[in-house]
Amino acid sequence: MTGQPAGAGLPADDVFAGVPGFGLSGRLTALARLVEIGAARSGPDGFSEKLLNDAEQLLAQAGQRLRMSSAHTVVALAGGTGSGKSSLFNRLAGADFSAVGVTRPVTRDPHACVWGVAGSGPLLEWLGVQRRHRYARSSALDRGEDAMAGLILLDLPDHDSVVAGASDQVDRLVGLADLMVWILDPQKYADAAVHRRYLMPLAGHSEVIAVVLNQADRLAAGQAADCVADLRRLLDSEDLQDVQILMTSALTGGGIDEFRELLIQAVSARRAASARISADVDDIAARFRPYAGDATAATAALDADSSRAVPEDTANLLVGAFSRAAGVAAVGDSLRSARELRAMDYVGWPIGWLVERVTGHDPARKVRLGSLWEELRSVTAGPSGAQQAEIDNALTAVADQIGPPLPRPWSQAVRSAARSSAREIPGKLGAAMGESLPVENEIAGWWRLIGAWQGLLLGCVIVGVAWLGVIVAFGVFHAVQHVPSRLFDDVSLLPWIGLMIAAILLLGWLTASGCMNLVRAAADREQQRVEAAMHSRMAAVASEMVVIPVEQELFEYGRFVQELRIAAGQA
Repeated sequence: MTGQPAGAGLPADDVFAGVPGFGLSGRLTALARLVEIGAARSGPDGFSEKLLNDAEQLLAQAGQRLRMSSAHTVVALAGGTGSGKSSLFNRLAGADFSAVGVTRPVTRDPHACVWGVAGSGPLLEWLGVQRRHRYARSSALDRGEDAMAGLILLDLPDHDSVVAGASDQVDRLVGLADLMVWILDPQKYADAAVHRRYLMPLAGHSEVIAVVLNQADRLAAGQAADCVADLRRLLDSEDLQDVQILMTSALTGGGIDEFRELLIQAVSARRAASARISADVDDIAARFRPYAGDATAATAALDADSSRAVPEDTANLLVGAFSRAAGVAAVGDSLRSARELRAMDYVGWPIGWLVERVTGHDPARKVRLGSLWEELRSVTAGPSGAQQAEIDNALTAVADQIGPPLPRPWSQAVRSAARSSAREIPGKLGAAMGESLPVENEIAGWWRLIGAWQGLLLGCVIVGVAWLGVIVAFGVFHAVQHVPSRLFDDVSLLPWIGLMIAAILLLGWLTASGCMNLVRAAADREQQRVEAAMHSRMAAVASEMVVIPVEQELFEYGRFVQELRIAAGQA
């Protein structure tokens, strides 16, 4: 519960500047959310474990105190040995409840005097005041103190006590009291042990701190004024400008009425408990402040468009890198080649088609076709090896673009989020590519028609060649004396038949060339569709495994900044 007041040292135009807009309950809720956010990002490069523990301790104490009696105000008198703390306690209580010592500590345990006992029991138990050290101011003789009803006045052990455990009790109760009153000896009011250990860490708690210079009866009027002035200067230098200073004398009763009026004001306002907790929240919020970064980053975090979405250009670059790593272009080329090879079975050059049929298919082309489809089927296994390195480089580039403007631990959190699924991405990309591939060896309907046409042309060529052979055999070599028709021995038909065969071959070639052009155009369109589908699915993979986790961290950063503003009491 130490540190500087929220907003101390910040520029006037800082994003956290504003007007109070949230009550204590809302601020404590925001602080609890800060702890939740920080706990998920703690560690050497993350949120301080001590800060998180201190915040959790404050939340626990605040919750307990707010559940206790709201009708009571806890005022603790703290001071060193010989400061007259217990004497003041007894003077205010109207009885010698607390033992008084001059040169050695006497108060070993906290004592409590209660104005209005009803409902104070749980609060005294929480404070750890033993029953034998609780005293009540509730008799008929005390009607003049009705204005102090609800006051629980504590006399703490001496902070410099050598009694075992006394200083620990002081430390604990200093953190629990609603209003702290430090009783100082005029001769030792500048004691460094008090200022460094207790007063300076409470900077920002001026509303719930008062300092009393006791034993004023030992000082002349001029000396008292000098002591107050010097103490005022010292407190101002410690950022405690608003702390009230009183002069009292437990022996003569001087200043007691002013002291009592201070207590009455604290009791009547019923705000001391809330003010103390609020000041503690200010301190913790100020310690969280460095994790929000500068005003520019914090302002961007509060802008939904900039804090909750990875820039579109960055997302597109990531998808492009994934496509290159997975070899989308090579897969598209292989698919186009496979389609063209398969189409040749139906629309190819007739002579080549005939040779393939006569020789039992072209083994080299069939092996190549099988190899292509084997490559296409293997993409479902996902990229690996060098491709994993490309994916890692792409993830690093994304983190480098988004992370640097953010403070630690958010820049590291963004980097971790971007790489959180790095090992799973290759398999996801491979699956996305496999889902985008068309049916293997799919046959277009018009291919079969062209195949039939090419088969017809091939048949015509075969008939023409056979006709030539018959005419040569019967008309030139006279293999037989009588032929059934002049069509089989008329040598003059040879040029016309040859011309017909050439025309059919040319027609087949033109058909094959034209159809292959159509096949290539269709294969190009299919390649584009498949590559577009792969890019789309890869964009989904990038979104699911990189963009969304990064956006979640950016959203959490924006939420952290917003909750910090609320915890700091800023609208």
